[in-house]
Amino acid sequence: MIDWDRVTRLRDDVGEDAFAEVKDMFVVETERVLSQFAAGGSGQWEEDFHSLKSSALNMGFEEVARLCQDAELRARTGAAGPADAAAVTASFKASMAAFEQGLAP
Repeated sequence: MIDWDRVTRLRDDVGEDAFAEVKDMFVVETERVLSQFAAGGSGQWEEDFHSLKSSALNMGFEEVARLCQDAELRARTGAAGPADAAAVTASFKASMAAFEQGLAP
């Protein structure tokens, strides 16, 4: 679900304070897109899934990234939609719980 090696590398690369900022920006932006999904989508499914995939990979959210990649590919043919958004949302919530628990001292 979480690539902890990636998380550690990112934290080491940017430092603890910047890591907290990066994490907060990731959460805010992801929740913004997920809110759009819940409201019916932005009409740009492929771009939205691509953006989420990139951010998720950067933060080590492997499962979210994989689901976004699958949905992005389906979006190219017009086949992505609410079911994909629901899967990504559920995975993000579960991943965030694991992420926060894994970061706890």
